[in-house]
Amino acid sequence: MTPKIGLAEVDITPPVGSSLLGYFEDRKSTGVHDKLFVQAFLFQAGEEQAALITCDLIALLPETINESKELINREFSIPPGNIFIHSTHTHTGPATAGAFGVVQDIKYAQSLPGLIAGSVRQAVSNLAPGRIGFGSGVENDISFNRRYLMKDGTVRTNPGAGDAWEKIIGKGNPDIIKSTGPIDPEVAVMRIEDESDNLRAVLVNFACHPDTIGGNLISADYPGVIRRLVRKIKGENVLVGFFNGACGNINHLDFWTGKAKTGYFAHTEWLGTILAAEAIKVSEKINCEPFRMVKAGSVKLEIKVRQPEKTELGFARRVIEGDPAKLSEADKVELRLRGNVFGDEIAWLKEMLLVVDEGKKKEEVPVGAARINDAGFAFLPGEVFVEYGLRIKAESKLKHMFVIELTNNSLGYIPTRQAFSEGTGYEERLARSSNLAPEAGDLITEAVLKLLASL
Repeated sequence: MTPKIGLAEVDITPPVGSSLLGYFEDRKSTGVHDKLFVQAFLFQAGEEQAALITCDLIALLPETINESKELINREFSIPPGNIFIHSTHTHTGPATAGAFGVVQDIKYAQSLPGLIAGSVRQAVSNLAPGRIGFGSGVENDISFNRRYLMKDGTVRTNPGAGDAWEKIIGKGNPDIIKSTGPIDPEVAVMRIEDESDNLRAVLVNFACHPDTIGGNLISADYPGVIRRLVRKIKGENVLVGFFNGACGNINHLDFWTGKAKTGYFAHTEWLGTILAAEAIKVSEKINCEPFRMVKAGSVKLEIKVRQPEKTELGFARRVIEGDPAKLSEADKVELRLRGNVFGDEIAWLKEMLLVVDEGKKKEEVPVGAARINDAGFAFLPGEVFVEYGLRIKAESKLKHMFVIELTNNSLGYIPTRQAFSEGTGYEERLARSSNLAPEAGDLITEAVLKLLASL
């Protein structure tokens, strides 16, 4: 059987009025800035099939993932372990999960498996032989490690976010000493052509939080800008898919200098334009070869769920479940001190209690990998710190490497052990968005490297 590639795109834009997930309050959407899509890249060679699917969503929960895989497997016989469903992590998309006071939009979530399976159906319908190639570029100054060492000796996430950000635009936060970690500047690109060398698709992989807009308009964030601009230059029929890299501690703002484009969507357009230009440049330099081989596989790990210290749990229960008027002076002082930490402290304490009351001691953690010609793809199940992505790239033996987070589950932040030892950032705080044990990142990284070596 001749190896074939299928491609698809399906609109998944929610109705106006839907809740948007990504901040510490429930935002009701008031319009659509740009549409959201699910896109499928289907590879078939002999008996082997693999589906790489990307969704313009903040996250997907296991029930949505599993139902989508069941539908796809039932209709097309693609093994569930060879289906990789990724969320780009846009913060201006619908509430596909619940967090920080925002309730999951169950009706919308229930519509997704059919739409995701529909994208694969469309891809199957246009399976055709083709050519494929890989390349990478570099963008060093558009993404930033968002954890900073402060003059008081603490490490803070986004110090100056919220109202304080307006005061440090163009100046930076004077209390910052330095950033505490690296970025991943690689812009990895896969180019797909038909047998006559006509461009069919461009897949872009870069590590940076899609949280550049805010507001109440539905948007795919900067991945949507990449899609629009690449198509404007290379043709509206070209599929342009974005898969986010390991960016758990990476975002678009430099709090040290205060560098930012001001005005609604200005920074988004700036970031997306630079990445679109780099993706086009890299794509144009790629020499494609016939698509000949795909291999894929997955494993499931069991990793412990963290539990709070007794003193922390007691404080949370007194604040959230007790009478606010009867808080002790010590608790009132502690609550005021915590007001200087990123986010809404009451929301944080509620999240911690939700984790505890759920009673889960272990979490099932899916890890996947694929090989397409001479390129490797690592699929990670949460918002993985960049250090792990860099390690996978450094230790993989494959010529080209794509590291893709938030795939086949949304297990929240997966920080390094160093971040847990610092203990004053945002990502390591216990919540539904961060509850795996400190060893999770190492276990996941080692599992995916072992998978890649086996393909």
